[in-house]
Amino acid sequence: MKTSILARRIAGVIAVLAAAPAMSQVTASNINQGQAGMLNNQTMDLGNSTGKGNAKVSVGSVNQGQAGMLNTQKMAVGNAKNGSKSDVAVGTVQQGQAGMLQRQSLEIGNADGNGSKSNVKAGAVLQGQAGMLNNQELQIGNASGGGKSNVAVGAVVQGQAGMLNNQQAKIGNASGGGKSNVAVGAVAQGQAGMLQNQQLEIGNASGKGVSNVAVGAVVQGQAGMLNNQQAKIGNSTGGVSNVAVGAIVQGQAGMLNHQSVSVGNSSGGGATTVVTGAIVQGQGGMLGAQAVNIGNK
Repeated sequence: MKTSILARRIAGVIAVLAAAPAMSQVTASNINQGQAGMLNNQTMDLGNSTGKGNAKVSVGSVNQGQAGMLNTQKMAVGNAKNGSKSDVAVGTVQQGQAGMLQRQSLEIGNADGNGSKSNVKAGAVLQGQAGMLNNQELQIGNASGGGKSNVAVGAVVQGQAGMLNNQQAKIGNASGGGKSNVAVGAVAQGQAGMLQNQQLEIGNASGKGVSNVAVGAVVQGQAGMLNNQQAKIGNSTGGVSNVAVGAIVQGQAGMLNHQSVSVGNSSGGGATTVVTGAIVQGQGGMLGAQAVNIGNK
């Protein structure tokens, strides 16, 4: 009788171990965080898995640094939960802040939802801030719901100097039942001055949409105050967008300028296929506006 009870207990333990969530395997090198000042916050997550998800991450040098007060930095690389799988190999990823009341957030290759998969290979990704009240957010190859995101990224750079600036870059994200396969070259955003805004979205898919995008070098730059730049490439909402883009350049100098570029976006049930060469916009002076829309539905 005692032997039978012991056997049942052992079998129960084995069943529990068999039903346990999948393992998370991470190989990391040169991870550094540093703070100076008061009320700063830094958070770094590498290769986490929740539920039945698998996360396998090989990370090169990862750095976060802060100087000033009331700054916050967040970094999440290769997280997977709710049955998802995330395989990420990342080169050098760096975030840096100087000043006060700044915020940076970086997410690479996260997968969220049942059946979600995110496979991302990234080169050097850099974010930097100097001044006060700046904001930067970067998302690369995230997948949520039933979506899949397979992204190979070159160097992505964001930089700010001044005060009250904002930068956002979203590359190859997929949500809902969407699928996003994106290969991106160098993407750069830069700001100098105050009250500026830059937004860049490449190959995002939401709902049931599918976005397949191959992009060359995309550059945005600002100098002055109260400038705004937006570039949206190959985004789809409920539709399908297939886009191959060469170099797209935007540049501003002065004050109260506005530039916008939209290439191959589709919404609803629409589908868009666009192949384009180099698109260049440039401004000098004040109170100017430029807009280019190609193949949008």
